[in-house]
Amino acid sequence: MSPKRTHSAPLALALDGSLLLDASPRLDAALVAQVARALAVPSTEVFIATRLAAKERRQTLIRLDDAAAEAAARIHGSTSARKKRVTR
Repeated sequence: MSPKRTHSAPLALALDGSLLLDASPRLDAALVAQVARALAVPSTEVFIATRLAAKERRQTLIRLDDAAAEAAARIHGSTSARKKRVTR
């Protein structure tokens, strides 16, 4: 049995601005291991992806922007709450 892959990058942004979706979870682990051996790299360093179509790219970037805004708001909110507790 092939070792379990450990990287967790579901997306990659290419230099040309295209958005790549990790396809390796849909591939046989033995195939990914074979590609890694052919490249002489650990299988955890292999990123096999498919390019998202323009419409999917736009939708994904909107969702990522929303997620980043929510994360920032939560961090800001927890920081503000800590400051209020300290000053009381």
